[in-house]
Amino acid sequence: MKETLCQCQTTQNENATTTAITVDIPADLLEQLREAAAVAKTDYQSLLLCYARQGLINSGAQLKRGQFVEHVKDVLEKHGVQTNVIEEIFSKFLY
Repeated sequence: MKETLCQCQTTQNENATTTAITVDIPADLLEQLREAAAVAKTDYQSLLLCYARQGLINSGAQLKRGQFVEHVKDVLEKHGVQTNVIEEIFSKFLY
């Protein structure tokens, strides 16, 4: 059974245009990536791309939440809610 280490590991877009890049990463990180790829029976480049995609997906959700919070703060300020009250509200709900 092939182990899936990354959620998007099995959903590669083979028709996507690619660009070659050079990235310097610590040797021990590359070794860990190669070991993980061997367990998953894939190549380390594919696994690295999967991790990058997953990280962007996760960061995108966090970015959208941050944009939403800023929008809500603006709306509250527009309606006359004091800044210190807004900060207190969000300190109770966000962590």
